[in-house]
Amino acid sequence: MTATKRATKLQDLPESIKVIDSVQLENSNVQNLRGFVQLTPNLLVRETFRSNETFLTMRGISSAQGALPPVAFVVDGIQLGSNDFINQDLLDIERIEVLRGPQGALYGQGAIAGAINVVTKQPTNDLSINAKASYGNADTMRFAGSVGGAIVEDTLFAKVSGYYKRSDGLIRNNAGTRITPYEQGYVRGQLNYESGDFHGYLFGSYTKGNGNCCIQDIVNKRQNGVIVPGFRTLTGAYTLVDVDDVTGNPGPTSNVLGKSWERFRNAGLKLEYDFDPFSVSLVSGYNYVRQRIYGDADYTAPSAGITQLVQDIPFTTRVFNQELRVTSRDTGPFKWLIGAFYQKRREVQDIAVGLDPGAPLNQRPGSISTFVLRQNNVTRSTSYAFYANASYDITNRLQLSGAFRYDRDRQSAVNTLAAGSNKAHTFTQPQPKVQLSYKFNKDLLVYSSYSIGFRSGGYSQNSAFDNELTKNYEIGFKSTLFDGAAVLNAAIFHIDYQNQQISFVQLQPVVLRQVVNIDKTGIDGLEVELTAKPTENLTVSAGVGVVNTTIEAISANALTTGLDLNALIGNKSPLVPPITLNGSIDYVMPLSDNYSLLFHGDYRREGGYNFDLANTIRTGTQDLINGKIALQTGRWQAGIWANNLTNNRYATNVGVTGIPYRYPNQPRSYGVELSFKL
Repeated sequence: MTATKRATKLQDLPESIKVIDSVQLENSNVQNLRGFVQLTPNLLVRETFRSNETFLTMRGISSAQGALPPVAFVVDGIQLGSNDFINQDLLDIERIEVLRGPQGALYGQGAIAGAINVVTKQPTNDLSINAKASYGNADTMRFAGSVGGAIVEDTLFAKVSGYYKRSDGLIRNNAGTRITPYEQGYVRGQLNYESGDFHGYLFGSYTKGNGNCCIQDIVNKRQNGVIVPGFRTLTGAYTLVDVDDVTGNPGPTSNVLGKSWERFRNAGLKLEYDFDPFSVSLVSGYNYVRQRIYGDADYTAPSAGITQLVQDIPFTTRVFNQELRVTSRDTGPFKWLIGAFYQKRREVQDIAVGLDPGAPLNQRPGSISTFVLRQNNVTRSTSYAFYANASYDITNRLQLSGAFRYDRDRQSAVNTLAAGSNKAHTFTQPQPKVQLSYKFNKDLLVYSSYSIGFRSGGYSQNSAFDNELTKNYEIGFKSTLFDGAAVLNAAIFHIDYQNQQISFVQLQPVVLRQVVNIDKTGIDGLEVELTAKPTENLTVSAGVGVVNTTIEAISANALTTGLDLNALIGNKSPLVPPITLNGSIDYVMPLSDNYSLLFHGDYRREGGYNFDLANTIRTGTQDLINGKIALQTGRWQAGIWANNLTNNRYATNVGVTGIPYRYPNQPRSYGVELSFKL
């Protein structure tokens, strides 16, 4: 694996890591981020109000809307600069490496909880052709393929890949209209150059699509035994009715069908030269995102006493990364890596929320004339970092490792429609890491580590929030059993978490989105993972992740209005399932010399978690089952598949500031597929 920026055997790394190879990805029908999360303990992904944004929780540390993600996302050694690229389809993947625990020493401020490293299949001298077509319910279809090979044998290689997908949408509103349609096309090209000690890699991709947004409903309330619509403001105590009943309580009723339009551009260049004692790498990356959403902002049908609102929000993100890295050879007891990182980021959100223009023909971008919120927020960030990583083999069994990174992030924010709104701040943080590992034999490694993680503060709707800091303590072991037939790994950890970032959206009395901080949180947890191959044709895997969070200190902020601060001490952090269980089984049944049947099933249990600080709004424990059966013959495969087989429905997000808007998970999907490989 290469997520530590050095090729290393998985079982020799003193880290909690989940690796999913190309066979597992294919058997599990993984097409995007949600698919491999299904196979990974202590990692949660949640849908949000627009189709291309994804929220992650890893080891009790969650995404906050308007802040940096807690997990670094890296493709072929180049770090992506926007959350929006994370939710694109995975195509032609060799493996995915999920590193849990802070990786700031290598990846900086965006890796406070971990890193996800995606390695794509590289072109070779041999011609490779891959094609796959699938069709499912809701008229969902996907066509994907790639062609790669040598332009100049042993020297210059190329690959072109892409996909097209569309769907009428799996979710319907109360009127029976499908409200989650999408259509997206993607193309990616790459060139690889090899000449002696020099290696070059250049790629570029372009994505264009239309999606959906703003499909929330508003959960009904119960007060004094009477059920009232959730959009009504109540005085006195009340409870929410059946938070996980996302189909009829009341279900989506918006009179404006939300839409989104997106364009993504992504490019990267990696140059490497191997000198005798070390290698030098220069890595450049550019990401551009342009999206616009238009949809309901009150999430209700027209009704007496409700001000009908719409939202129209274009936004763009531009990110440029530059990294220089020098890596020692792997020979000898002392190994080292040093580097420098530069990033320039610019984000623009042109927020317009206003009165619904009325007739459907008028419900389109640019149609709002009476505003309740109007902002044009421009945020700029310039970051510098220096890092070093070294390990020393004290003996042939005992190894000491250390790392250090220093980040400096200068941010500025302005609402160009409000005079005097300019703000600026510089966030800095040193991030040390130390590890000690001992290898009892070739099959058993134990380790311990201490590290500091960092996520930069910033500005959300021109409102400032502070940076996060974690102090992480971890011990674990890695073992290989039964002459390589099984692998059993485990880790336990404790995190002292300062200034945890929490985001919220407020609809009344004014429309507002903010990120606030929780002063101090304690996190304890563990991961245990087992992969076994009892026979040549049978592979099983299982994993469990446990996280216990405790709010230890909290100050008054916009999210605690009306709450007793003392009563919040000891509560659980929002958006953190206390347990995740994963299991999968793959069995290949030979039918003849040329034909076989593949049976795949995977199961995941997510413990119920809270959406609010008071721990009164929560989703229950959920069970999810996926499956696939495929006929395999040589280069061809034809199969049937199903996701969320039991059609388990629940809430993935609920508003916690008076208006309990709610976002649902995806219902059952199923279909057929045909693939070819050369």
